[in-house]
Amino acid sequence: MRRMELREAIVPVGRDFAMALRALWAVALMAVLSGARAPLGAQVAAGDSTVVRPKAPARAVAPASLHGIVTDSSNGNFLQGASVVLDAAGGGQRSALTDRNGFYQIGLIDPGAYVLRIAFLGYVPHEEKIVFAGGEQRTISVELEVSPVALEGIVVQDQAGGATQRTLGRQRIRPADLGRVVMPAASGDVAAYLQRLPGVVAEGDRGGQLFIRGGTPAENMALVDGTLIYQPFHIVGFFSAFPQELVADADFYAGGYGARYSGRTSSVLDVQMRSGNRSRYEASAGASPFLAEATVEGPLNGGQASWIASASKSLIDPTSSFLTGERQPLAFESQYLKLTSFLEEGSRCSVMGLRTYDEGRMDAEDAVSRVSWENVVAGGRCIMLFNEPMLRLLEVNFGYSTVRNAAVTRGSSAFRSSVSRLSHDAHTTNMIGAVPIEAGYHIYLETPTFDLAELFSNVRADDDFIFGANAYFEAGLKPTRRLAVTPGLVVMLAPGARLEPRLRASWQPWGRSTEEVTAALGLYHQDLTGVSDTRDPGSVFVAWMRPRDQKPMEAAHLLLGWQQTLASALHWSIEGYYKRLRNVPVPAWQAVVQYNTVLAKASGQVYGVDARVEYDRKPLYAFIGYGYGQTRYRTAQDNFEAWFGDSVQSFNPPHDRRHTVNASASLDIGRFTAQLGWQLGSGLPYTQPIGIDDWLAIPYDLEDVRARQGTTRMLLDRPYQGQMPAVHRLDASLKRSFGSKVGTLDVQLGVINAYDRRNMFFYDIYTGRRIDQLPLVPYLSLRLKSPGAAR
Repeated sequence: MRRMELREAIVPVGRDFAMALRALWAVALMAVLSGARAPLGAQVAAGDSTVVRPKAPARAVAPASLHGIVTDSSNGNFLQGASVVLDAAGGGQRSALTDRNGFYQIGLIDPGAYVLRIAFLGYVPHEEKIVFAGGEQRTISVELEVSPVALEGIVVQDQAGGATQRTLGRQRIRPADLGRVVMPAASGDVAAYLQRLPGVVAEGDRGGQLFIRGGTPAENMALVDGTLIYQPFHIVGFFSAFPQELVADADFYAGGYGARYSGRTSSVLDVQMRSGNRSRYEASAGASPFLAEATVEGPLNGGQASWIASASKSLIDPTSSFLTGERQPLAFESQYLKLTSFLEEGSRCSVMGLRTYDEGRMDAEDAVSRVSWENVVAGGRCIMLFNEPMLRLLEVNFGYSTVRNAAVTRGSSAFRSSVSRLSHDAHTTNMIGAVPIEAGYHIYLETPTFDLAELFSNVRADDDFIFGANAYFEAGLKPTRRLAVTPGLVVMLAPGARLEPRLRASWQPWGRSTEEVTAALGLYHQDLTGVSDTRDPGSVFVAWMRPRDQKPMEAAHLLLGWQQTLASALHWSIEGYYKRLRNVPVPAWQAVVQYNTVLAKASGQVYGVDARVEYDRKPLYAFIGYGYGQTRYRTAQDNFEAWFGDSVQSFNPPHDRRHTVNASASLDIGRFTAQLGWQLGSGLPYTQPIGIDDWLAIPYDLEDVRARQGTTRMLLDRPYQGQMPAVHRLDASLKRSFGSKVGTLDVQLGVINAYDRRNMFFYDIYTGRRIDQLPLVPYLSLRLKSPGAAR
């Protein structure tokens, strides 16, 4: 189907969708009516849109509006943070920044002549003269060409990037940011980048689990091109399903996220994967002792479409014995494919598929225990630009995702768990006056199952069926020149009816974007949970299930922060947070060590503070972050009364890392780039053993205890009263690129754990042995890119 035919097939669907949302717009209009018509002498904002103009008499004609999409001409990728400026012929200026879909919109434009300028750092700016008639709705989408010359004179600067800058709770992660972290591979990765941020806790350098501001991995939402992926992080902690080679942009919310996201109670990682080059074929390949990877891409149908494919496979299992003197039995792989069809005015449709597989043993000397998981994700997305009165941008997603977990433990106990999800969601963006409105809905079907053959009980198996549906809207209000407020509401229709109000705000006390107070609060629920044996730090098996009482977990978030630019290259920020938790599913405590799917409910609270300082001016980049956090659960269980004389116990869960410090630096020295990364984390809680007994199975007759003593069991003390030692590590690397007509070769020499610190991963209470994280590991990585290959 040609582009025009495809667009003609989709446009009526979009119009029908707009009609269906009119009732929702009416509700949104009530919420924003006060901000829809700002005083003409004031500064009006629409999300990232601002206007400054002199006072004028009331308009005799209806105002005009402008919207469009800004993209990269070579691959069609959206350019987030591009500057869009309207200069009026008679003086005055309107401006906006593009969002994650490259979309911008400016309302309340007085009829007349203007000069439109669109610019993005590193690209050739676009400029044209336009004349607006009264009431006109104009659509202008632009493809910018890459320029080797840095742009100057950009009126609106994109300040959403960098480790210290957050916009209404959103931290933007750019591909260039990923390359600033020391990595034992040929390019960066989202997993390694996240672990250097305050408030993000990894229990070790393996396991594939991240805990964000007190939340468990199952409480984090990770999206790839709009489709959920359950367990995106690989078993070796540096890597994920999101390598630098494939990422176009990512939004990270450590809490307080808006109404667009629902179904998780801790954090959101929303990753947009890039499209393939639509102008020429490109390829790159890289190898290190940890990973081998390759990416190929190119145009289809004369540049009207593109494709990109990638594959990677870990090498640490076969290389670790040579590099470290001991085998690290850990392995992972991934495959990715994306096809994109480019339509008119920046619109496009794409389909993608992703598979990851991880397996390994947390303890190299335990020849029996093994864990594995496999993700399969497929999705389709259309982003369409319209010029309808009630519809300007429409995003539609369809997705399928599944994860399958398996584990074998001591005694050959076999655990299996899986969850599958079919989903559809749609989002539309419009403007009422100068107020941007986003609204949409989500529909999904989830089917979790588990089958656990436990050592001390019969086989336990169960499956479930969860149907979910919700609608939401969010408005970007600008009550004053210095204050931006974004209220939102999620209306949950299934599996249970409930409301989730959200509110995000920013205040610039001196009217400058370089000093800003940010705040967010909201209510969040989660029906599906992932249960791990948290008493054993070495266990990373996840059993996906729904609590038997079907009461969703609930979290209320409150965030308050300050961010400031001290100089053009020096930024700092601080943010405090508080979470109130209810109905947190935790495994029911047992004095005997065995995997347990019986869930108890806990309440809790999380509070802490993150502080960050960042310097970014060539040739030096430097970052240091400190995080303080405390997570505490309170739960009532019958077993507590029998063992400890009190049915209610309070404890800090095993991911409660009180202090974290992360520092990194990158220095360009001629043709070389030197990088350093250092991290420190206080010790994690764990449950201590108090003794050993022998267990006898007596099905019918009494056993002869003189001939058979039974099975030895480990007995546990009160939950999480012990503390493991602190961990710290220094990583370093030196890079150089060699260019020629046939391509570019990047060479990197580096070392992980440079001073060979013995960092404990966990303590095996069965054998009395400590299992450590990686020792000193030297590495050499190579990456070969064809001429002009991305990043």
